[in-house]
Amino acid sequence: MSTVRISAPSGGGTGVHPATARILVFAFLGTLFDGAELNLVGYPLAYLSESLHVSTIQIVQVATLQGFASIAGGILVGWLGDLYGRRWTYTGSVVVFGLAALLGGLAPNYLLFLLTRLLAGVGMGGLFGLSYSMFAEAWKTSKRGLMGGSIQSMYIVGQIVTEGVIYFCIVQFGTASGWRAGYIVIGAVTLLIGVLSAIMLPESEQWRTYQRELREGRVPEDKRRTKVPILDLFRNGYAGGTILFMGIATALFLTTNSMISYLSTFLIKVEKVPLGTASLIVLLNLIVTAVTYPMAGALSDKIKRKWAMFVAGAFGVIGFAWFLILVVGHNAKIGSNFWGAPTFWALMLCAAGASGFGVLGVWMAEFFPTRVRSTGSNLSYYAGRGLGAGLFPLIALSIAGTVPLALAFGIVGPVAAAVLSLAAPDSTGRRIEAVE
Repeated sequence: MSTVRISAPSGGGTGVHPATARILVFAFLGTLFDGAELNLVGYPLAYLSESLHVSTIQIVQVATLQGFASIAGGILVGWLGDLYGRRWTYTGSVVVFGLAALLGGLAPNYLLFLLTRLLAGVGMGGLFGLSYSMFAEAWKTSKRGLMGGSIQSMYIVGQIVTEGVIYFCIVQFGTASGWRAGYIVIGAVTLLIGVLSAIMLPESEQWRTYQRELREGRVPEDKRRTKVPILDLFRNGYAGGTILFMGIATALFLTTNSMISYLSTFLIKVEKVPLGTASLIVLLNLIVTAVTYPMAGALSDKIKRKWAMFVAGAFGVIGFAWFLILVVGHNAKIGSNFWGAPTFWALMLCAAGASGFGVLGVWMAEFFPTRVRSTGSNLSYYAGRGLGAGLFPLIALSIAGTVPLALAFGIVGPVAAAVLSLAAPDSTGRRIEAVE
């Protein structure tokens, strides 16, 4: 016996199965608040350093350590999701990083704030692999990329939510208290989502079937999960794909987090753009990214995942190269009348270069088998987040010496994503089974 087929809920027919609909809702919400949580450091970075009486580089270090904590969380939560189920592991992850945001808003000093961000990193380490595992195991094959890209766009919507909430709270309560109020609001709503998932989120039928077949001894030896699922990612032909997906995820996070870490600071501190205008530019940058995620996902349904990733990388290379030329030539200028500024349009192309994220989740979910899908997706994604979102921004600023040049160094991301995508295994649109 090599496969077990079940009548999994799908998006086919005249409508979406109620269980699938609930899975999609929580995949959307989990991804949204994952994005909101991560951006809690990057967007108000300048105000965090002032309020906590530390340097900008120390706040960037928080993002770095949070990224490494997400690697630990990704490994732990992915393992729990494969061994004990998607549902409760999802709930635990959301509750943990919701609580971390709430406590972060109340942190009286830098050390305690750092600890809350480490806790948040562990919690955030679960959402990606769990969301895409549940989605891929429930959704029909047709247009899987489009829906996967739409789920990932919620990550950017979450960043927009953070920008809006923090901006509103700063305007209402001032720079010292405003970011704290924003943390508390986002933390409270996230905790509510966690509670609702415990009540309403169904378990994956594919995962249930695999567990039943395993208990009853009907799973072939070569398709049985080991007690340490992470080891399975480097056996039976999966090692090469695992390593390549870790590299692609790192490249994509280099792309996005160059923007997240430095764009607001570049606009506010370097170019002296008013807060309202800077917030609008950041918002437009995020909207471009959110729109291109489902576009890249839909493209991947047509021309395969790897080629859609390559196209996304090409847009990023053009955008970052343009911005780098402007920086080197001392022409990276932008002000209130930004629509006519070449710098603005270069930054919009940089945002489009991150659209590969709209392909990555489904691509990995189709590569890894059900028994280790959560573990594999999480390890690859959060290893990338730790290196790309955590370590690289810190190194880039240390090497570049200036915020504009550190932002321009983000070109490394789309170049690497485009190159690595050509070598990665591709099984676009394959049928996903419980035992495979």
